[in-house]
Amino acid sequence: MNELLDRFEAFLESKYSSINTKRAYVKDVDDFLRQGFPFSLDGLNMYMKLLFDRGVKPSSISRKLASLSVFFDFLKERGVIQKNYVKLLDKPRVKRSLPKFLDLDETIALLESVKHPRDRAILELLYSSSLRASELVGLDVKDIDFEHNRARVKRKGGRSVYVPFSERAKRFLKEYVKDRKEGALFLNRYGERLSTRSLQKIVKKHSMRSIFKDISPHTLRHTKATHLLNSGMDIRMLQRFLGHSTIKATQIYTHVNLKQLSEIYDKAHPLAKDE
Repeated sequence: MNELLDRFEAFLESKYSSINTKRAYVKDVDDFLRQGFPFSLDGLNMYMKLLFDRGVKPSSISRKLASLSVFFDFLKERGVIQKNYVKLLDKPRVKRSLPKFLDLDETIALLESVKHPRDRAILELLYSSSLRASELVGLDVKDIDFEHNRARVKRKGGRSVYVPFSERAKRFLKEYVKDRKEGALFLNRYGERLSTRSLQKIVKKHSMRSIFKDISPHTLRHTKATHLLNSGMDIRMLQRFLGHSTIKATQIYTHVNLKQLSEIYDKAHPLAKDE
């Protein structure tokens, strides 16, 4: 089993760039392998029952099954199994909550409160380009194209794409980068590449100080996506901007703040006023 897990790790190295994603997949698959269940539909159902008996939440079970789906694709490619049986499972239902996001005033208040050059550049770029945490910390100085206002980002699956950033983000990036030509874009106090954990702490620190909200880097990604969609961006363009492989993942942003919707209705609809 150790040899099989090692081969799966090598498979992940060729398919995924995020260290955290690869670690999570290996951990989940290792747990499944330790149970000794067969690579079949029955084996997967036995594993799901075990997880439920452990008291694992449906959302966590779904995440583990996503890891196992990648593993079963790996097994199928190598002729170990004929089908990806994970896709045939009756999976636990998970209530999907809408993503948290900041309104425009909160976003401005957060960004304007940051005086540290590196942290300001981080938050401006996170919001401007709607980047994932792993995408931002993976950037090198050479990935930033100041002439065309774009950053070369490594997406899920290892694809490299160019993502635009604003003139405002460009200004703060230039102030932070100065004359550096190579190496990691964002550095910690020791001159090493910033980690995703440190990035999360930076965002939380500034958000708690300025708008009294505990947010993550992903909140800024959600915020930008929501602002773009509410400003009229076509959902297909938003899908491309965010790097979603399917439109289904993007459709969650079609929610509209009900208070805003009511205000728009009251102002615009001819029958909304009691005359």
